[in-house]
Amino acid sequence: MTTSCTRAPSVAVLVDTSTGWGRRLIRGVVSYSQKHGPWHLRVEPRGRTEHLSLPSEWAGDGIIARVTSPQMYRALQRLKVPIVNISAIEVEGCDCPRVTSDFRACAQLMTDHFLDRGFHHFAYAGPLQYAYVREHLDAVQQALHGVNRSGEIATFDYRVQSVSNRGWAVQDRKLAAWLADQPKPLAVIGWATVAAAHVLDACRDIGLAVPDDVAVLSSDEDILLNEATVPPMSGLLIASHQIGSRAAGMLDSLMKGQCLATEHEHLPPIEIVTRGSTETFAIDDPELLRAVVFLRRNAYRPLTVEQVAYAVPLARRSLERKFRDRFGRSPLEEISRLRLARAKQLLVQTDKSIAEVAEACGYQTAEYLATRFRKDVGITPLKYRAAARGG
Repeated sequence: MTTSCTRAPSVAVLVDTSTGWGRRLIRGVVSYSQKHGPWHLRVEPRGRTEHLSLPSEWAGDGIIARVTSPQMYRALQRLKVPIVNISAIEVEGCDCPRVTSDFRACAQLMTDHFLDRGFHHFAYAGPLQYAYVREHLDAVQQALHGVNRSGEIATFDYRVQSVSNRGWAVQDRKLAAWLADQPKPLAVIGWATVAAAHVLDACRDIGLAVPDDVAVLSSDEDILLNEATVPPMSGLLIASHQIGSRAAGMLDSLMKGQCLATEHEHLPPIEIVTRGSTETFAIDDPELLRAVVFLRRNAYRPLTVEQVAYAVPLARRSLERKFRDRFGRSPLEEISRLRLARAKQLLVQTDKSIAEVAEACGYQTAEYLATRFRKDVGITPLKYRAAARGG
């Protein structure tokens, strides 16, 4: 009896390993490879600004890359293998299949995070010399339209550089002065973890309280770096694991000579991982503030609007009016929103059963959770978990 041995495809993954985004994305590729491969993966430790390339003699079968320039794309094309791009950068002439984040969905989730806490004043810090960062800023401004504001927000052009660079200290002084001039309380969205962390440093240097004077949210979730700051920093959990898995699935089809159902996908983020840098409420109405705090503390147990009103105390009709005037929804809708957000978080980050998730979020039964999920999200909880994990 003889056995045949099929050669495992060789796939290069040209993605930085220095960020939480990059590491999660590579894990998504690895997960797909383990389920549908195996593949021989070429992954090298690299920083985000380092040049990623392959030698001309590389004889692989496919490439997943963060394509950052026309030169990089042309060099990869010369290898004559399928390429899937996972970059948010619009590279001239790069027409290969692409999977990346949905900037508009990301911006909406981040601005909602602050709007739900009552903020009126917004600012943005990031390296604005990059077109994709300006695109992200534009998405944030668009998300703020329609909520009785122009969408224009204060911006600081933060140039990422080493602390050994002389310009670093100069820039941080400018950042501190810029923060001091902004109206308070201020909600700051930082492009990635580095810029957001330096906003926290600048606040500390000039005595601004975080999160009461300045609340800071990073547009990425790097567990190590976000938890290393004081206070720990809230971050946007991008679906980079899912992006990696989807990109690997696309590449698998291309390497097999199959046509793709779609060549461009923009995936929404998973959630906001809330930590101390945004754990506050910019609400100047003391009755509404007490209601919001009580509601959030008790949303995941049996709770009625009457109980919220009694805790303030405030007439239910007055409570309903205050909620709608400030947030555009009722207290009951807020309870439902918080429970659904918590259910999404547990589905993605834990292996709890649907019944356990339902109990942890205040739903009476797993069936009721599934019903609400299908109505509000459009799919079942299990399908949401699988999609969010890149399964």
